[in-house]
Amino acid sequence: MEGAGDDGGGIKKNRLENGEASKLIVLGFMIAFCLFVTYYFHFILKSDIIFTHLFYVPIIIASLWWQRKGIFVAVFLALLLLASHLISPLETPIIGSDIARVLIFILVGTVVSILSERGQILEDRLRAYSATLEQRVDERTSELINVEEKQRAILDGISDAIIVLDGGLNITWANEVAVNQYGAVIGKKCYEAHKWLQEPCVECIARKTHADGVTRTSEEESTLKDGKRINFTASCSPIRDQDGRVVSVVEVLHDITKYKQAEDQIKASLREKEVTLLEIHHRVKNNLQVVSSLLNMQARNVKDKETGEVLSESRDRVNTMGLIHSRLYESGNLSEINMKGFIDKLLVQLFQISPVEDVEITQIVYADDCSLPISLAVPVGLIVNELLSNAVKHAFADRKEGKIEINLTASEGGRINLRVSDDGVGMPSGFDINESKTLGLRLVKILSEDQLQGTLEVTSDGGATFGIEFDLYDGRSTG
Repeated sequence: MEGAGDDGGGIKKNRLENGEASKLIVLGFMIAFCLFVTYYFHFILKSDIIFTHLFYVPIIIASLWWQRKGIFVAVFLALLLLASHLISPLETPIIGSDIARVLIFILVGTVVSILSERGQILEDRLRAYSATLEQRVDERTSELINVEEKQRAILDGISDAIIVLDGGLNITWANEVAVNQYGAVIGKKCYEAHKWLQEPCVECIARKTHADGVTRTSEEESTLKDGKRINFTASCSPIRDQDGRVVSVVEVLHDITKYKQAEDQIKASLREKEVTLLEIHHRVKNNLQVVSSLLNMQARNVKDKETGEVLSESRDRVNTMGLIHSRLYESGNLSEINMKGFIDKLLVQLFQISPVEDVEITQIVYADDCSLPISLAVPVGLIVNELLSNAVKHAFADRKEGKIEINLTASEGGRINLRVSDDGVGMPSGFDINESKTLGLRLVKILSEDQLQGTLEVTSDGGATFGIEFDLYDGRSTG
């Protein structure tokens, strides 16, 4: 066999060499004819007229046969034309028309060679594609033959129902599961078999797949031959012929009844848990309101002013936590709270419960529309409450008006920046929050650094500014 292959290659090589030799002989004859015509007109007839149109024949043929190498023929004939004028006994000078002919020779040879080269490339590509396509067709034909021989043994052992449909939705093949469970008899319509219908489904995916060849999947319901109601997924994939046309559709029916039942149970369980969690938030909010009311009553009944202020501060902290649970309950989002709405509501609540009569306070809030998990929202809310309460009580002594500003921003990297500032009297000289004995400021420091794992910075320049920065991590949980 190897010898035969070598012989075949040798014969093909000899044919190519013989073909090249024939081309060279023909081209040599044409060039010789051009030389003869040039010699005859210049030296025999002593005429300065040459029929240069004859030169285009070998130029074009050489460019077609050898592409860019054929340009040498155009250059040779162009030089021949110029040389014939120089050595002609007529001593004819080279004029502009001769130069133009020379340039046209070279231009024609170049253009034809480029076009021929591109045509050859395209022809080679088409030939390669044709060979590949023929190979694929042969491989596909062989595969189909093998599949036809093995499909019954393989597909009958699959637990899913497999049906092959033609363009009219007629069953042309079905495995044992499809026959035994769905009644998929060959020649029967698919919608008659597993849907018990007299007409095709309105959104029949098998018909759509047969029309455009796009694989589709849908979730459907049906009744088996034994009367059992099931849920299943129907997946339709096209079968194409050698020309790529869709000739049939393979429909796979996968029973998902158990999965649907489990999914329904999970959904029901989630609904129950959501209701329970909502009820928990509601009860926590109510309980905190009760505690707040008790603290408020106690604060009113005590005669000691300092004790009353302590109870009022505790009441405000409880109200802040209750507000968070209230916002979670009202929004329906049980895991996160929108901080912009929360801060606005917190300000309203704070000034309603503890109104400031002698000072007109301007409240400015700049808050990004971001959400925080409850594990972060609680400490942030308590920090804002403490800083607002502290500013209201101490920042505007002996003044008729003041301004409190709250900024809450979130960067794309999850960095949260909270700034609470006022234009009041500022912090006392030499103030150090690490040495502060005030419960509220100590609470702000603990919440910022321990609970939020952030940084706390206090500045006093034309008022007091508290800046807290911390990171927001998905799924973060704080104790």
